[in-house]
Amino acid sequence: MSRRAVAALSLITLLSGCAVSNVNTSPGPSTQAVQNASVVTPQDRILHSYMMQVNQIVAGQVGRIRAEQERTAMKQAGHPVTLPTGACRAVAVILANGTVERAELAGCASEALGKIELAAIHAASPLPPTPFGHNASVTLETVAPDATPGIGEQ
Repeated sequence: MSRRAVAALSLITLLSGCAVSNVNTSPGPSTQAVQNASVVTPQDRILHSYMMQVNQIVAGQVGRIRAEQERTAMKQAGHPVTLPTGACRAVAVILANGTVERAELAGCASEALGKIELAAIHAASPLPPTPFGHNASVTLETVAPDATPGIGEQ
């Protein structure tokens, strides 16, 4: 499946009741800042678009990891289980070719979510190449909301 298809699918990610959404793609202009700014350069728009795309890809990976964790935990417990919830932020250094060189947590609701966030970032590598052919440092933030145990199970 192409990276574009993955990015498109991640927009509607709802796996096993675990919706994961992108909240922020700092650094760079936020959506509100882009709309309110009197002068936004084409380069700013390209960078913002890239950060949103990367965040959506990682959010999709977080959703897939959480769905698998939920299925495994439900099989072991024999009944619906709850997963950790909350927001998690990480900074990823992405090489010009899209390879994730490293990722570090910059704040997370729990250690378990932090492990999921880092695993998702590395699983998403290689990401699309960075714009303008330079390495990039991107802040990613995903939210793991309350799951609805058992949704999507057969």
